Amino acid sequence: MNGQEWAEILVPLIFFSALVMAIGLLLLYKYKKKKLFLQMVERTLQQQAPLPPETIREVATHFFSTNADVRKGIFLLVISASVLAFSYFADFRKNGNLDLNDALNGIAILPGLFGLAFLLLARLDRRR
Repeated sequence: MNGQEWAEILVPLIFFSALVMAIGLLLLYKYKKKKLFLQMVERTLQQQAPLPPETIREVATHFFSTNADVRKGIFLLVISASVLAFSYFADFRKNGNLDLNDALNGIAILPGLFGLAFLLLARLDRRR
């Protein structure tokens, strides 16, 4: 394999690996933050210190708010729309059986569906 063939393999591999690592680190950060909050509540209850329900409710709504679902949904829909717009305006030449514009349209479906799912979850949560 020459350098060009290696680059065609490694560049997408590195890009998508970095993307997966960034998302993983973000999810790990959110998990740790929620875990610290729950440990703080547990320590406070073990010390039998007064912890008013209003305080717990206020902090919990900050961590587990439905607005976060709406924000995630809109953000993912914007990412999907931007990939679709890029695919529309970019004119890639057809290389064998692969049409890159069709591949980008397929890639844009995933964040779009996730965005719609988050918006649906936020709406269902508000109805409760």
